[in-house]
Amino acid sequence: MAENKRNVLIANGHELIGPLSWPSGGGKKWLPYTISDVRTVLHQQLNDVTALANTIPSEFAPRGEITAEVILHPAFLAKSYFPATILRDSGLIILGSRPVKITPRKTKNDVSIEQETASIFVSGTADNFNSMDNRLLAPNTTISKQEQFARIESIGSYDAAQKLRISNNTRWPDYIHVTLHASETDVYVLTAFKNLVEELGGTISKRGYRFIPGLTFVTIQISPEKIQRIAKFTRVRLIRSLPELQDEWKLDSRLTKSNNSIELPVKKPISNIKAAIFDGGIANAFPNHAVEISNPLHGAPSTHELSHGVNVTSAFLYGNIDPAESSLPTPYCFVDHYRVLPTSDSPEQALDVLDRIITALRTAKITGTPYRFANISMGPVTTFFDDDVHEWTSRLDTELADGQTLCATAIGNNGLEDGELARIQPPGDAVNVLAVGSADSSQKKWNKAPYSAVGPGRSPGYVKPDLVAFGGSNKEPLPIFNPLANALVGVAGTSFSTPLALRVAAGVDALSSSVFEPVTLQALMINGCEFNSRQHSRADVGWGRVPLDAEEILYTPQDVVRVVYQGVTRPGHPQKAIIPIPKGLPEDLKITIGATFCYRAPVDSAHAINYTRAGLWVRAYKAPKKSLPLFGSGMYKTENELRKDSMRWDTVLHNKRQIAVKDLENPYFHINYQVRDEGESVRMEDAVPMPYALVVTIEAPGVIDLLSRVTTEYPVLNTLPVSIEQDLRLRT
Repeated sequence: MAENKRNVLIANGHELIGPLSWPSGGGKKWLPYTISDVRTVLHQQLNDVTALANTIPSEFAPRGEITAEVILHPAFLAKSYFPATILRDSGLIILGSRPVKITPRKTKNDVSIEQETASIFVSGTADNFNSMDNRLLAPNTTISKQEQFARIESIGSYDAAQKLRISNNTRWPDYIHVTLHASETDVYVLTAFKNLVEELGGTISKRGYRFIPGLTFVTIQISPEKIQRIAKFTRVRLIRSLPELQDEWKLDSRLTKSNNSIELPVKKPISNIKAAIFDGGIANAFPNHAVEISNPLHGAPSTHELSHGVNVTSAFLYGNIDPAESSLPTPYCFVDHYRVLPTSDSPEQALDVLDRIITALRTAKITGTPYRFANISMGPVTTFFDDDVHEWTSRLDTELADGQTLCATAIGNNGLEDGELARIQPPGDAVNVLAVGSADSSQKKWNKAPYSAVGPGRSPGYVKPDLVAFGGSNKEPLPIFNPLANALVGVAGTSFSTPLALRVAAGVDALSSSVFEPVTLQALMINGCEFNSRQHSRADVGWGRVPLDAEEILYTPQDVVRVVYQGVTRPGHPQKAIIPIPKGLPEDLKITIGATFCYRAPVDSAHAINYTRAGLWVRAYKAPKKSLPLFGSGMYKTENELRKDSMRWDTVLHNKRQIAVKDLENPYFHINYQVRDEGESVRMEDAVPMPYALVVTIEAPGVIDLLSRVTTEYPVLNTLPVSIEQDLRLRT
């Protein structure tokens, strides 16, 4: 432990969590339209959709079913207003949803403005859409169903042109990546699609189909002029060009020379935990600390791939090395390095790598040894879309939703591209990963590295990257030990900031004897980030730059206390988490309360606008019935507004607020767990409990006995027992 006196964090904040009655509210919802209004508009639109269903050739519409979009008025974005009854009563199948922007015909304040809302994909025959029209016009339609119709802004077909996301610069113009609204059991859809592809002279990849709930991904080879006809297949959701794999950022060649011979440590890692790193191989370069797992059928890696794999693994094992040092620190844990490269030079190269990663993660869980940490410093180079999710993102989010693994992913090195091309790359937009960008310096003055991709992500998952770590730059290369060169080498890229960030989590885990869940480690890292709103933007650096020393997470200055809560919440059982502010602080003192909530959520990839199936509705109170605007100022705002501020469907909530002590009286958080399925509310008895992590930091300037005051007033709280070997150098 360092010489300066510091406070170790409090590890059992869950002792301050208890039940809470949740206020009912909301009242009757304002309706923009009467049933007469929507009959006038929707009747003709339903007739148009029915006519299309009657005339579309059968090869494009299995069983005569077409896909239409039901666009909701923006006031009815919340899941509780989903018009499920009138859709299903008509025999329509709900396929998915996506965000769209519209200018509604009428608003509550009569101001005409473009707003985001939900577009729901439904599938049905001409008879189904005609049935919906009959129910719309029927004089005996119940009031509740009339209100559901009144939530709909418009209904129309999902045109082929909207499905095409084809790049003019693709290496493989005769290959496309297709997303279908279909599950593995929808054999009639998959058979009809295969028949259409073959009739048009195309072939389905030998890789076959990849399934997640509600969606199917498949690659096909076909003449570019026939892609438009593939898009006419009614169950096609999206058609993309096939991406290449990301490449690492290239430093100025003058700065990449190796220097300073250095010794490998001989001690075994501190803990027996294993991390999985997916990259280009290590060639047995770290005999005491890492093993390579590879398939000989994949061939030997190139020099470039091997160098990348070695540098990524070294960054995780040993961190950012001081060139003045002659030895390396002992690693925090072991590494299983999965050599997922080389892949073929085929159009499916990025998808082949994804398959290898998913297989390794899933196999580890099946055998009862899931990885606590995983690192992915690669991914596809593809355009980011706000209204749809890539196969890389959706499959990894599905695999990681159980929360057993903290997976760090690089967000990409495309930050110098123009406009939307600079946005984060998959899987950095995933909600169940730690998405990492690069800072340009390890010094006190820092900013986003120029090459590091930018946010935001989609909502949910709007704040991306989650954080940045020092990743090197031309002005300050990142020194990494490369055992193949037996020297330090200067590198730069999100490929290397990502394992450096994950190393911090592994360090906290090792030094705390693994008492924290993986998602709690992420909450601790985000809570400990540094961010200056005058110098940094959320889109550039997310929640901020993480310190590279694990001790800076475990310890705080004497006038700062950090409390970790690990809770489990259930729908219908709201909770109260007390913020332990001790009494007796000077009334004129202004303290800062920082809070970070993290959780893992099952995802619904078919519903991009309602992507997460679980959400925390959190409100802070400075005193009974007196709110503290930490995660949003209004408790009953529309969901559209909540997406922009409190982001209750996001898997990370983080903020800090300064407040006078005299305004505080037993402050606490209200925590409510909400669930949805296919964008709709779910019966509470059908929902599973959800673990979450909360980290609260209390800063009371000048109060150097703050920890003693807190633990005296709240004797149930205990600090974390941390055991550090005296001869172990804990540095970066």
